[in-house]
Amino acid sequence: MRWMSGCADSHDYFYYGALNIYHRSELLKVVDAWRCRRCGVLRVGVRGPDVLTSTEGMLPEPEEGKKWILLVCRHGEPPCFEVLQLRDGESFVHKCATGEESLTYLDGKGVHYGLDGPPATRCYVYELAKILKGYIEIGKNPPEVVSLIR
Repeated sequence: MRWMSGCADSHDYFYYGALNIYHRSELLKVVDAWRCRRCGVLRVGVRGPDVLTSTEGMLPEPEEGKKWILLVCRHGEPPCFEVLQLRDGESFVHKCATGEESLTYLDGKGVHYGLDGPPATRCYVYELAKILKGYIEIGKNPPEVVSLIR
């Protein structure tokens, strides 16, 4: 993977922070993040609350031009969530209580049913880089985010 930032061979990651995902008072998952010292790209991993090692559940290195996104779907009870790598205008398949749905991520606008379709009203998207170092309560509508990042 080649990056325009000078990280052609490898990134120099340091631990950046975590996002705790709650449903009411139950801790469901923890999203850990590492940031490259040179280019700022994030590497993330998802682990359970009882797993102490932060490298458990590492997700693949991000592709250039993609962002790490947390998708929270409120169609079912309990709500579900996914950590995704997406770029603006990219379509993806989301599985939830209503079945499989094809959604399109539009940067700054959320997710829609296709490029020109209506917004997915019960799906919320959050850019991980903006909500790390805190928690999200997915049991609230809309989900409540508390982060130390300004």
